[in-house]
Amino acid sequence: MSWAKLLADNRVTALPPSKAELDNLRSIVARSLKDVTAVGLSADYRFVMAYDAARTLSLLVVRAAGYRPRTVGGHYNTFLALEAADTAFAKLSAYFDGCRMKRNQCEYDFAGGVTDTDADALLKSVNQFAVDAEDWVKARYPQLC
Repeated sequence: MSWAKLLADNRVTALPPSKAELDNLRSIVARSLKDVTAVGLSADYRFVMAYDAARTLSLLVVRAAGYRPRTVGGHYNTFLALEAADTAFAKLSAYFDGCRMKRNQCEYDFAGGVTDTDADALLKSVNQFAVDAEDWVKARYPQLC
């Protein structure tokens, strides 16, 4: 989906980013990636924390591009906007959106719906995306690094 379509659908607003804002998002990602490794966490909770890092990294990319997802449907809009930022993120955006639905189930519907395999796979994707997102920002918006 394009920025023009996201704007027309009222899914994002244009808003200039700042390095301070992106640094704050980076601190949230760092906290989530540190906390997810705590001993004794359930697969559900590891998944939720890895998901939070994925969403925050996606937001970092979107904000670097100069847009902010609307609050209503915010997580969904964030992943749509990630793909608009760069179509190279399309597959990852779809994966993270699927994780959004699984995260909603384990947060709001029932416990135990996430396996260790699910949590490990998401964490692996997020760790790689952390590198890719920073490389993407550095290549396009070095003033935000």
